Formats: sequence, structure tokens, C-alpha cells
Amino acid sequence: MSEFVNLYDVVFGLRTTHDVVVETDDGKFEGRYGSKYRVKSVDIAMVVCAIEDENCKSYCFDEFGRFGIAKDETKENTIVSLASYHHVLLFDNPNDIPEYEEYLSDADKTPDWLAFGWLSDEFPDFEACYEKWKVKNGMQGKPTPSMELPPPQSHLWTLTGKLLKTVIGEEAYKSAALGDYSKAVSALQNHKGNEFRYNESEKKALRRNLKKIVISAPISEM
Repeated sequence: MSEFVNLYDVVFGLRTTHDVVVETDDGKFEGRYGSKYRVKSVDIAMVVCAIEDENCKSYCFDEFGRFGIAKDETKENTIVSLASYHHVLLFDNPNDIPEYEEYLSDADKTPDWLAFGWLSDEFPDFEACYEKWKVKNGMQGKPTPSMELPPPQSHLWTLTGKLLKTVIGEEAYKSAALGDYSKAVSALQNHKGNEFRYNESEKKALRRNLKKIVISAPISEM
């Protein structure tokens, strides 16, 4: 019997043992979900390539609990969620990452991570999907350089902070430095005649990036 492996378990390298039937103290029998065990995790870039690959079937539960092949809209939303997590890995304080990863495991807060996935007998070859993407985009055989961010003391953060303050204004920048990003997000959305509109996932990613800038380029250096 084919099993459903959700997105969270693929990214974090987890699998679930088979359900077991046990006899309770009152003599009744009931099914219990198996325990988790570790396997090799899959890199986010490879997961995205598999989702984008038309030859790889992905599945999901909809808001009514119906199980079926994932539609393009669902795939796009899942990719946005993966992009948000990737931003956390790149820009957030490493000490904050475990808390965010625990947040991703909450079905009430991030249902797409648990409702989207693949069937075990149709499991993608994630590495092959990535290689296929490289060929399609002219990157076959080329090494992937590391994406290094400037250290906190770098003058680039101060320059970035100054540019951000010019765009959103001093009041919004000061509010962001105090942990309130609503004015900064609003200013960016309304910049240059309402050209920008963010969905909730994009707003979360934006707030995390704003946090990284204001922490690395404090007002005292402005």
C-alpha cells in the first residue's frame, strides 16, 4: 500500500512507521499512529525542482480533507512557503531557526507543509529533478557558488539601512527597529503609486528581512 509522505517530513528528513493495532486495558482494539524516525533530508532547491517538474505527481489534502493530485495554485503556494523558510535560513538569527521550524510543524498554522506531499510508490528522484532543471537553465556541470551574506559589521548593512530609511521614512524605520514592521510594510506597498502588493506569506518573509536589516544597521550608525 502506498503511503503519503508530506512536505515537512521530506524537508526535515522524517518518516513515520506503519500504524499499529493494540489492545487497550478494557479489551478493545484501536489503531495508533506509528513513531517518527530519521532519514536523509532533501535540499529545498531539489524539492522545488520536483514540484515544478510536470512529470512528478504531487498530492495534497484540500480544505475539506479530500485527497487528490495537487493543482498548479497549490504548488505555487507551497513554493512560496518554501521560499519563506529559505529566507529564514539565510537571513534570520540562527538561534531563532528552531522556533520557526517548530512553527512549520503546526498543522493549524502551516497546513500546507503537512497537507502537501508525495506517494511513496511515486516518490520523485529529487536529485534527478535538480539536474534536469540545471540542463534546462544552462547550468549543467557548473558548480553552485555559496551565497554569503555580508557580516554584521560590514558597511554594506549600514548602506542598506540608509537606503531603506530613504524609501520608507525615518518614523517607519524607527518603528521597525523596535519590532513593529507594519509601517515599513505599508510604506513599501504604497511606494511609487501602489505598485507593490504582498500576500500574507510574502509579508512574513518581508518582516524577517526587515528585521535582519535593522538589526545589522542600527539607528546609532545611521
